Amino acid sequence: MKRTKNKMYHFMIFFISQTVSELGTSMTGFATVIWMYSNSGQVMSASLLAICSTVPYLVVSLFGGAVADKMNKKKIMLICDSIAATGSVILLSCYILGCLQLWVLCLVNVINGFMNAFQNPASQVTVTLLVDQKDYARIGGIQSTMGALVGIFQPVLATTILNTLGLQWILIIDLSTFLFAFLVLLFVVEIPDEISSGNQTSISEIWNGLKEGLDFIAGNRPILMLFVMYCILEFIGAISFDGMCTPLLLARTNNNETIVGIVSSFMAIGCIVASVLLSILKQPHKKLPVMYFGSYLCLLGITLFGMGRNLVWWCIVVFIGCFGSPIYHTYQTIIIREKVDTTMQGRVFSLQGMITQALTPLGFLMGGMLADYIFEPFMKKMSLHQNMIIFLVGRQSGSGIGLIFVIAGVIGIVTLTIMKCNPAIKQLDQS
Repeated sequence: MKRTKNKMYHFMIFFISQTVSELGTSMTGFATVIWMYSNSGQVMSASLLAICSTVPYLVVSLFGGAVADKMNKKKIMLICDSIAATGSVILLSCYILGCLQLWVLCLVNVINGFMNAFQNPASQVTVTLLVDQKDYARIGGIQSTMGALVGIFQPVLATTILNTLGLQWILIIDLSTFLFAFLVLLFVVEIPDEISSGNQTSISEIWNGLKEGLDFIAGNRPILMLFVMYCILEFIGAISFDGMCTPLLLARTNNNETIVGIVSSFMAIGCIVASVLLSILKQPHKKLPVMYFGSYLCLLGITLFGMGRNLVWWCIVVFIGCFGSPIYHTYQTIIIREKVDTTMQGRVFSLQGMITQALTPLGFLMGGMLADYIFEPFMKKMSLHQNMIIFLVGRQSGSGIGLIFVIAGVIGIVTLTIMKCNPAIKQLDQS
């Protein structure tokens, strides 16, 4: 019992410090997208930033998972945090010198993408090592709750600081939160890492581990099919909401950053309500129905968000959609934690990220191109005569992006309905 309480103490310290750091990082990401879109007026600029974060992650994620399984998790996270902080220093320096441009932001996002490929699996396995199995759903709810709280404060703080003090102060706050989390992880948090010192630096061990991870997924059809299903759904999210939520709101409101902040806060409120429920309700035996419920809410939210033309509608719809996000993410993670041994989880979580996000760069790119060059021009040329398309998304700036949301959401709902009937996926709910 004492050992369990000690592990939980270290989990909470680790989790709180990382959440503080995440607040600073997410403020920077949010503010740079607004800053870049306001300066360029193109959806593609926001899409490029997302692509530059995602592609490097996908390229090295499997290797990152193998490293996380074979090396010390704390060292991995400390190194990755330090390199990511260097990127924020670069942004701050360029902004002060007046030479911050899109290519600099893209370069820093590439660096962060590489670091996330190592940090994310190490962090995921660390949570598994510090938490008992019976607490997975509760801890998932706590994580989602804190993530939602970050989502509530992040847009408000970011837009307020951006408008009053400038981008440089957001970057300074980001570096300060990094330093706090770095020192806590270095001197306070103890991780019961099951790695012997002789295996930590062996390249051959890491390479063999990488092959073992591929063989495991190839031979585990239920998990593989689950990842493929969410690869398609993540692509649908990337081509619509994930890549173009902020540009849609800015286009529809004449670059009103305050509305972007309010809607972003309601995203977080939806997440936090669901997260609180996850943390207090008993974990059900059947995981898949709950996961599907969350997924359908997300897809419904995407569809309805594209139809929105006022703040009240967006706030209600984004609450519904984001209520589903922590539900499906938490239960997808629980399935992996229960079905995969901890010695393999780093590689499997990396493969989860690599497979489910394999199409997201294409989604970001297609979303930006479709919005700038096809759907927005198409809606501007649309006849003033009332028709079904104008009824759904209107006929003003941003209507083309809204139409992309509606089409993507409907396709996603149909796809999920078909794929959840796959016999292999159904096996995941069998003991």
